[in-house]
Amino acid sequence: MIIGFVQTKGGTGKSTLAVNIAFSNAVARAFDSIALVELDPQGTLRNWWEEREEMGYDCSRVSFHHISSTQKEVFQEGIKAIAQHNQLMIMDIPGEGTGKLHTRFACAFCDIAVIPMRQSTNDESAFLTNLYPIIKDIVLAVPEKRGRFHVLPVFTHPRTSIDKCYAYFNEVLPPYVTCLKAVYPARSVYENFNRKGLNLNEYAAVVATNRKFRQQVEKAVKDVETIANRLIRIGREKNASAKGK
Repeated sequence: MIIGFVQTKGGTGKSTLAVNIAFSNAVARAFDSIALVELDPQGTLRNWWEEREEMGYDCSRVSFHHISSTQKEVFQEGIKAIAQHNQLMIMDIPGEGTGKLHTRFACAFCDIAVIPMRQSTNDESAFLTNLYPIIKDIVLAVPEKRGRFHVLPVFTHPRTSIDKCYAYFNEVLPPYVTCLKAVYPARSVYENFNRKGLNLNEYAAVVATNRKFRQQVEKAVKDVETIANRLIRIGREKNASAKGK
């Protein structure tokens, strides 16, 4: 299964989500081999991974791959090779202002494309202008790709009514795109968990003796596990549907 976190805007939480979904307990239970793939030339995750290696953290069943090439054939072959050797691939797609080569490839190649999006008119407008035309072209060209595109509400207030959040997106989203039944709340812990190559679960262990921090991290871990479980369920449903045809 291939999951891509896709959004032409930067700063929507793609990298944080990709990292922590890859290292989630739900994913560890469901898959024996996981590849975390960064396509961003800036190498934010690559730097984070190098810190992990320097600190000697256990990477378990997760491997990291950085593909910075903007040549279509190069990263296509790289992605295909990684996919052949892993049960799950999670791709972190860079925000792209022009060309959107990686975005187009991810939308076409992924089994599940997760689109982190705020509940705001600005994000709604940017999505409809930049990303939705790509999705629409892909679905019209290959109808079986319908149902692969899911908006994940991000930076929601922790006390926001989830049902109202879903209702908002279900009202504004165009055809071929659905709202994922999970949210990514705004939590300060997401800003500082990854120092020295940590993931959320490891950070929870570091702050275990600080009750306030521990509670914050535990809530964040629960957020991620909910999202991971939902994505796994969607993937299994799609797989069962494909086998039944």
